[in-house]
Amino acid sequence: MTYFVAHRGLSSKAPENTYKAFDLAILNGSKYIEFDVQLTKDKKVVIIHDETIDRTSNGSGKVKSKTLKELLSLDFGSWFSNFYKGCKIPLFSDVLEKYKNINFVVEIKGKEEELVQEVLRIILSNNYWKSKIYTSENLTPNITFCSFLPDQIISLRKFYKDVFVWFLVKKIDNDILKFSNDLNLDGISPYYKLINKKNMLLIRNYHTSCWGLQKREEVKPLLGLGIEGVTVDWSYPF
Repeated sequence: MTYFVAHRGLSSKAPENTYKAFDLAILNGSKYIEFDVQLTKDKKVVIIHDETIDRTSNGSGKVKSKTLKELLSLDFGSWFSNFYKGCKIPLFSDVLEKYKNINFVVEIKGKEEELVQEVLRIILSNNYWKSKIYTSENLTPNITFCSFLPDQIISLRKFYKDVFVWFLVKKIDNDILKFSNDLNLDGISPYYKLINKKNMLLIRNYHTSCWGLQKREEVKPLLGLGIEGVTVDWSYPF
C-alpha cells in the first residue's frame, strides 16, 4: 500500500511549514507530514524550507543570521493569504510536543553538521518520541530523516546508525547507488519523473518514495510501478 506524505503540511491550502498547514493535513486524513529543519543564529531548530525568510515572511535575510526571538516576531502567514496573517514559525521541539499519533518525515535542510546532532538530541530528550525512531525497535519508525545533502546524509549515519534515512535525489546513477549502498541507507526518494520500470529495478533494494508532483492525475501511474510513498501538496482522499 502506498502512503501519502503531506508536503510541508497541507501546503496547497495553508502557508507551508506552519501549524495551520500541519493541522489541515491531519484534519484531512494525513498520517504522514514532511517538513524542513534549519538552525537559527542561537542554534534553535526551526521549521522552514528556504535558506532565507524573504519568501515566506514579512522579514528578510538568512535564517541562520536571525535569533529565534527575531523570527518569532515575524508574520509567516500573510504571504499566502491575509486569512493566515500572524502565523508564527514553528520550533521543532514544540511540534514534537503538539502532535502525537502522526508520522514525521524530517528533511535536514540546513548545512551545519551540528543541525543533525541537535535534531536528534531534541527527539531523544522527548519522552514520547525517543523510542519511535529506531529501526531495530520499530518495523516502521514514526520519524524518518531525509536530505538532498550528501554531507548531512553522512552525518545522520555517522552519529545515528539505527535511524531510517532517505536520500532525496534528482538523478539515479551509479554514484547515487554506490553512495547509498556504502552508507547502508534505508530509502531512496527520487524526483517523480524518474520513476519508471528501469529505475525501480535499480533501486529495488531500498524503500522508495517520490516527490515533486504537480497534479493529482500524476499519482495513479506511479502506483502501478510499486512506489511506496508519494509526497504531495493536496488534500485527501485522492
